[in-house]
Amino acid sequence: METFLRWLIAPFWSVMYGRAEATRQASLLRTLAVAVEKQYPVTNFLEALAGEAGGRWGAKVRGLAELITAGVAIPDALEASKGVLPEDTLALIRVGAQTGNMSGALREAAAMARHRSERTGPSFQGMLLYFWVLFCLLAVFATLLMIWVVPKYKVIFEGFEVRMPWLTETVIEISDYGAMYWYLAFLFPLAFVGLWMIFSARLETLGWGPVWVQPLKSFGHRPRLRAPHVLRCLSVAVDAGRPLSDALTVLATRHPDKLLRLRMEILAGDIEQGDNCWFAMSRSHILRHAEAAVLEAAQRVGNLAWALRSLADGIERRAEYRFQLLIEFIHRP
Repeated sequence: METFLRWLIAPFWSVMYGRAEATRQASLLRTLAVAVEKQYPVTNFLEALAGEAGGRWGAKVRGLAELITAGVAIPDALEASKGVLPEDTLALIRVGAQTGNMSGALREAAAMARHRSERTGPSFQGMLLYFWVLFCLLAVFATLLMIWVVPKYKVIFEGFEVRMPWLTETVIEISDYGAMYWYLAFLFPLAFVGLWMIFSARLETLGWGPVWVQPLKSFGHRPRLRAPHVLRCLSVAVDAGRPLSDALTVLATRHPDKLLRLRMEILAGDIEQGDNCWFAMSRSHILRHAEAAVLEAAQRVGNLAWALRSLADGIERRAEYRFQLLIEFIHRP
């Protein structure tokens, strides 16, 4: 029952409280980054953060502190604390732990959370909620129109012995059939809830889960949409001076997105056989050929980590720009 309610209300929760949630996550990640970097006791920081936050979030942070006090590693404790961080953030921290760059991964994740909290434009989730509310309102108005207004016009046209337009007659016939089988209308909410649950379950399977924190991640079969996340994970490994294969191995074995795990496993196998990493990613449609060439040049001059992060930011900015153009096109009269 808890899972059912979580999947059902999560999209609405994300639209209404997504920015506040991202702000809290950024504070938590910055706190962990400072504690790891300065080698301070992590639990003291978390207890102070939990006392300041209070409420449900404070309870989650306090539970995280208890796990770490019990000797659980930070990545494992974060994964065990459901709903504290998004799945992609957990994978990034896992890569940092495996490559010895935990503080860098935490700071990178904090920057991503801060960016989400500063977004002011409409989100993908918000647009879904907007169209759902709009559809419901139109359905209510159409029902009222067909019940009280159209019958009166029908009587007027019949009094003058004039036929109504064929489109209007078609709509009336459809409405009459709807009135005959009115009890089927109760099936619509059930069908909507069922489709909503299937969609949420698919997100859970792909690793997005009920948090719904990143737009368009449900289309996990499109590798291009996962490119920024993969590039940031690779940048953490590069900062630590570790081979790219270490980060790819972590993504192939521990990432919650099953499709991404399979793709990273294939990519890691190609690299082990001596293939160039960037052009292998280009053939996998994660990168474009020009982007692969840029990363190849950056690797030769020793500026790879910066190039990876810059390329990830650029891909996300272009995606947000295109989404904003789509919103403007929809809203344009």
